[in-house]
Amino acid sequence: MIAYYIITTVLAIVNLFAVIFVVNNKKIDYYFILLMLIMAVSNAGYLALGLSQNVQEAVLANKIAYIGGCFTSPIMIFLICSMCKYNFGRSFRIGVYAYCLVVYVMILTIGYNDFYYTEYHTETLWDSTILVNEYGIGHSMFYLILYGAIAIQIAMLIHSIVKKRSVSRKNLYLLFGLEVMNVSAFFVGRLINADFEVMPALYAFNGWILLIVHHRIRIYNVEESVAEALQKKHANGYITFDDDLNYVGCNKMAESIFPQLARCYIDYPIKDIPELEKVLETFSKEDKEFITTFTLDERHFECRFNRRFYNNRVYGYMLELIEDTTKWKRINYLSDNNTELEHMVRMQNKELIKKQEMIEEMFVQTVTALSEAVDAKDRYTSGHSKRVAEYACMLAKRMGMSEEEQEEIYRAGLLHDIGKIRIPAEIINKAGKLTDEEYNIIKIHPVTSYNILRGIAGNSLIAIAAKYHHERYDGRGYPNGLSGDTIPLVARILSVADTYDAMTSNRSYRKALPQDVVRFEIEKGKGTQFDPDIAEIMLQMIDEDKEYDLRQGEEVTRKILTVDDEPMNNMILSHIMKDEPMYEMKSAVSGEAALEILKNEMFDLIMLDVNMPGMSGLETLQRIRKMYNIPVVLMTVDKKMKTSSEFAALGCDDFITKPFLPLLIKEVVHNMTERNGI
Repeated sequence: MIAYYIITTVLAIVNLFAVIFVVNNKKIDYYFILLMLIMAVSNAGYLALGLSQNVQEAVLANKIAYIGGCFTSPIMIFLICSMCKYNFGRSFRIGVYAYCLVVYVMILTIGYNDFYYTEYHTETLWDSTILVNEYGIGHSMFYLILYGAIAIQIAMLIHSIVKKRSVSRKNLYLLFGLEVMNVSAFFVGRLINADFEVMPALYAFNGWILLIVHHRIRIYNVEESVAEALQKKHANGYITFDDDLNYVGCNKMAESIFPQLARCYIDYPIKDIPELEKVLETFSKEDKEFITTFTLDERHFECRFNRRFYNNRVYGYMLELIEDTTKWKRINYLSDNNTELEHMVRMQNKELIKKQEMIEEMFVQTVTALSEAVDAKDRYTSGHSKRVAEYACMLAKRMGMSEEEQEEIYRAGLLHDIGKIRIPAEIINKAGKLTDEEYNIIKIHPVTSYNILRGIAGNSLIAIAAKYHHERYDGRGYPNGLSGDTIPLVARILSVADTYDAMTSNRSYRKALPQDVVRFEIEKGKGTQFDPDIAEIMLQMIDEDKEYDLRQGEEVTRKILTVDDEPMNNMILSHIMKDEPMYEMKSAVSGEAALEILKNEMFDLIMLDVNMPGMSGLETLQRIRKMYNIPVVLMTVDKKMKTSSEFAALGCDDFITKPFLPLLIKEVVHNMTERNGI
């Protein structure tokens, strides 16, 4: 028995020191200190009783042991009150302490009266002294402390388990189990041996359980202290969780954001709050830093998870709710503005692209106009530059070049002979063999082309192609005598296309060559005049062209209708064009007559006098436009500037003034019949 008392006393003292070492001036910790102190003193009293040598020592030791019986139960009541947020008021507390003190004072009177013990004496139980007594009337007041306090404790714990969501269920279950164990052990001990004191063991065990509860409450108190400190910052909400992400507590701001938190149980997962549940689902304990956002009733919050440490160990997490609705709205406003700005930029880009396309189209039109200007020097090879461009583009496509490269080669083909604009027309159109001097003049045109074209920004390829398209693969070409792969690829392609069109076009001195002759000449020029690979591709194109479509079309006679009420003017126009065999002239002396002729014949150009009796030239033009899409050139003596815009509004393609200038008439007729694709 003495060993039993020594062990339980030492354990009670250890519990006392343990709670003192971990206490940190928290507002509920003094209950634990009082309980541990009283239980240690009581166990020391039991040890002293076992070691007592006479009745007087036994009575004194018994009075010390009674400290636990009188005061542990009420202090346990107030500990549960603190944990479970019960408030019985100051008067109740004073009343309970006063009652326990009165009972203990009666115990202190043992030996002086028989109010508490009517008689007592010592006996020996194994190796220890025990005090055997008869209870007096005052002892019934002690039962009220013992049984009444236990009943109150159990009632509060049951009520808290059922009703209190803000109290740790684990702590409540621990205390409830402790109460059940104490009551059971007390009565079982009395049934087995009424003289054996079970309380020292219960005090030691209770102290150990209370240490566990104390440790857990301290964890929650850390959260509570943090929450209380942060409540002063009314801007942010804070929700704490244990290491398993079970709910621990929150501050008032968090509860104002999520009123459902008031119905959440501590130590259990949060339920019925979709926003928080989604945040918790996405959170990973492995994340060193976790930040996310959510929107609630047009309020925007940023969520930050922070680890909480206790004794250098992560014991839970704190979720910080930072409302940034104003910032969020500002960002959305900026985002909306950015969206609008992006829309404006897209629209401006479309405009820029449209303008770029217009510039590109103007460039192509300019290139085409320049090529036509060159071709206009040789009426027999009209369309040469365009055909060379088309053949070169076909070769480039078969060589696997990109669409952009094909487009560049096409433009280079259109302008490859631009330098011929400086060569006299009589040399270009000479029917016989050229003299050496005339041939040398012809050989200058690639350099002239290069100097004209090299000023085109971003299109150096066009200038290079024009300069070297007469170089030969064997090095015997001009102007620089380049050979093999030193000749730019675009020039090697144009060389084959240019030579092919020269053989398949009508010249002033001969007709287009037969296809078999053309094929023979290309085959013969492989490796000497032409790049053999490109020439081989040209031969494939010739072999595929069964109908010989890749050539200049046969000469077509252009039919011109002149309409003037003065027959002399019609005769003058026919006389001007008599040396141009490709044009067939026909005349009419009135608008009505012209319309009758158009019913039976088609013409490539109509030259129409404005001032005619009866149906005027303008009225005739209007009727022609309703039925035919034929180029019309008006003839007038009116030389006012506004005449041009007025005639154009009526559908006139051009107009000339009287008296006629022969060269001007030829130029207008040629351009109107050739440029309109007739």
